[in-house]
Amino acid sequence: MSEKSLVEFKKGEADLSLDFVNGKLRLSVSYDGKGTDAGIYVDLEAEYFIDKLAAAIPGTVDDMILSALKGALK
Repeated sequence: MSEKSLVEFKKGEADLSLDFVNGKLRLSVSYDGKGTDAGIYVDLEAEYFIDKLAAAIPGTVDDMILSALKGALK
């Protein structure tokens, strides 16, 4: 499994992370308490997410940058 950590944020017993795993963006939230552990993650198709982001931002400069990013993720 190919994995790269992009963002890691820890607050007390909770942990939030954004990773790039097997061509997908993975948002994970976990809790590690005294006697209780829990976690959940959501995988986003990177190309789909980038296309939606490009559509939400007006103009064309961001489209070129995001297109290059899509190419780099492949």
